[in-house]
Amino acid sequence: MGRPPGFDFGNSPHEILRAVEAGLDLCGKTLAQRTGAGTQGIAAAKQGATRLYAAALVTARATAQELLASGEDRITLVAMGNTAVVRTDEDELCAMHIRNLLEGRAGDADAVRHAIMASKEAAWFGDPARPHMPRGDLDVALDIDRFDFAVAVSEEDGLSVARRAP
Repeated sequence: MGRPPGFDFGNSPHEILRAVEAGLDLCGKTLAQRTGAGTQGIAAAKQGATRLYAAALVTARATAQELLASGEDRITLVAMGNTAVVRTDEDELCAMHIRNLLEGRAGDADAVRHAIMASKEAAWFGDPARPHMPRGDLDVALDIDRFDFAVAVSEEDGLSVARRAP
């Protein structure tokens, strides 16, 4: 776990946020991210997809709005999970939250946060036995609708590339 060889950071949004707050400028930079479930899930989900988005609670509403604006008549939500074997409450609740938004329900960010905080996975964050899972990552993940853009995934030169949706 932690930072893969040759990478500047691990898969911790809290770690990157702290670096940005300390002066790291990522504007105009290309970032390569390595995740276990996310990249594998995108590779599997893109088969036959006309559009593909990488979503999280931080982009839930923006992703739902982008999907609704696309005019697609069939939308499939896939909860990726944090490993190839385990899908977490966070992933399931994110998909349910986006589904509610797609179906015209207001969604309840506080209820989603409370349900995730009650899950067994929430206790993993900040656990000294899991130093690769700082408590700050949970705080960032639960900042629902922090961003006002969806993340579109496209194929470029044989690679899956995620960018802010236009």
